[in-house]
Amino acid sequence: MMIDFVGKRNNGFNINDWAARQAYIALGNFLTSAALLGIDACLMEGIEAEKYNEILGLDKKGLSAIVVAAAGYRAEGDQYAALQKVRFPRDEVLVEV
Repeated sequence: MMIDFVGKRNNGFNINDWAARQAYIALGNFLTSAALLGIDACLMEGIEAEKYNEILGLDKKGLSAIVVAAAGYRAEGDQYAALQKVRFPRDEVLVEV
């Protein structure tokens, strides 16, 4: 089924766009799992994918970086960790349809 879905599409289907969206599903699970384990994590877009590809040798494997996820533990002396969080009013963030 997957071979038919991915390999035989020729009606404007773009495998790279589809693969990028699949990566975000996995990244959502990664962020949730990290949070449950008490690990800080953050996604970064706007990366220079070509440089990641070159440094990690992804281009030689026919792969490409889409997004980067950093994970770790915040420093004990992180002055920003204790600051009050910014929360926007619900009506400024959500739109009911």
